[in-house]
Order: sequence, then C-alpha cells, then structure tokens
Amino acid sequence: MTVPAEQLPSLIERMIRIEAKLDTHNQTGADHEGRIRLLESAAAQQASIDARLQTGVQTFADHETRLRSLERRMWITAGVALLGGLIAGTVIGPLLGIGG
Repeated sequence: MTVPAEQLPSLIERMIRIEAKLDTHNQTGADHEGRIRLLESAAAQQASIDARLQTGVQTFADHETRLRSLERRMWITAGVALLGGLIAGTVIGPLLGIGG
C-alpha cells in the first residue's frame, strides 16, 4: 500500500495519537490488574479476620459460661458456710453456755 506524499503528515499524526491511546490503555489495564489483585488480597485478609473474630466470639461465649459457673459455685460455697456456721453455733452455743 502506498500513501500519497500529501497524506503522509496526517497519517503520521494519526499513528502517533493511536500509539498514545494504546499506551494509555496498556497503563490503565496494568493498573486495573493491580486493583483486582489488591481486592483479592483484601478479601483473603477479610476472611482471615472473620475467622479470628468468630473464634473470639466463641471464646467469649465460653468465657461467660465459665464465669457464671464460678459465680454459682461461689454462692453455693457461701450458703454452705453460712449453714455450717449456723449449725455449729446452735450446737456449740449451749455447750459454752451462750444463748438459750
């Protein structure tokens, strides 16, 4: 294909514009790939955070159960101590001449 000499400057100018557009497109495409990789990485990190958070929630629930169990035992022990003191006072009091 031969191009007439009078059209050559305009053809060169069009080719330069096309090359500039291709360069811009290639840079945008590379940037687009980078953003996709960044989003994929962020999704993986989010999944890891979600898993750790779920473990923390389960540990917290277990922690609450253990605290309630300890509190229940403490109140039972306090009740047994009170009852033991009451019985001991009732039995030992008359022997020492204290009380009725």
